[in-house]
Amino acid sequence: MPLRGFSTMQADPALAVDVVQPLLQQFFPKAARVPRLAPLAADASTRRYFRIHWDAPPAGYPGSCIIMVCEPWQPQDIPDFLAVGRYLRTRGVRVPEVYGVSPREGLICLEDYGDRTLAGQWQESTPAERLAWGQRAIDELVKIHTIGTQHYDPACPAFKLAFDVPKLLSELQFFREHAIEGLWQQTLTPTARADLDTAFTTLCTILAAAPRYFCHRDYHSWNIMARDGAVGVLDFQDARMGPQPYDLASLLTDRGTPDVLGGAMMQALSDYYIQRMQAEAGQRIDRDAFDQLCDYVAVQRCLKAIGTFAAMAVVRQRRQYLPYIPLTLAHLRALVQRYGVLQPLAALLYRHVPLWGV
Repeated sequence: MPLRGFSTMQADPALAVDVVQPLLQQFFPKAARVPRLAPLAADASTRRYFRIHWDAPPAGYPGSCIIMVCEPWQPQDIPDFLAVGRYLRTRGVRVPEVYGVSPREGLICLEDYGDRTLAGQWQESTPAERLAWGQRAIDELVKIHTIGTQHYDPACPAFKLAFDVPKLLSELQFFREHAIEGLWQQTLTPTARADLDTAFTTLCTILAAAPRYFCHRDYHSWNIMARDGAVGVLDFQDARMGPQPYDLASLLTDRGTPDVLGGAMMQALSDYYIQRMQAEAGQRIDRDAFDQLCDYVAVQRCLKAIGTFAAMAVVRQRRQYLPYIPLTLAHLRALVQRYGVLQPLAALLYRHVPLWGV
């Protein structure tokens, strides 16, 4: 999950200025001075990031850029990050410009969107400012869901992938493995596992049957950067087709976002999304059906997220993700209580999740 919010970290000796300088001279031939290099942290990413900064860049050159270090690829191939990013950029979505690539070294040189995530911006903003920033994020999302969905491009891998039942179910089984059995060390009998899979499949079948839109897949406020009054979208390489509310549910419910925004703000941003979608698509949206599907999506997203947080803590020893689990569970509990079809799932979660009743 690359390109999450950037923040400065301790120096990483794996990449030095003299390694990237020849490449930078290809990308920015007029930048004669040797730049400064600073490693960046990237949230849950397995990739590495470095900021390149020039003290006195030539006219027309950026003052900084980001070097993303990933797995090398063959020059004739196009990594999903580049293919999806190119597609979104041609549709007017604000994603980073790619200044250059070095396939055999696994390096991608990107536009620098700064250090402030939308999550951080929301934390430090007034309610009116939070609303305005949320609307900016939704404006980009509407482009993805309208223009992005309407213009099929066989070169974009997102159109060949979907949130079908196997994909959605695998994410919930990941929750079972890493949260219930891993983090909470609950011993599940074969019958208990089968019961969970049955309840999971009920939810996944509903979501997989919904009309499909181009989905970013991880459109939350840690993957959206706030800078100079605009937002920039990151971490889009896993895009696929899925239910219309998927990205909106991600934006409004990930981690502690409901507590930061509050119910009234979440409702206002949902209203804004509906208004913008209807205006751009020229079609009326059945609000009751949309809200119900959004809740179902949020249940799946919350379970998936808890599984990710648990795996990060247990498998990768990144314990900083543990505080997000109670926040996510609190929102999840409220959601599953609203719908009769989710009561078997609610009962199983009550039985197997130690924090469920907290």
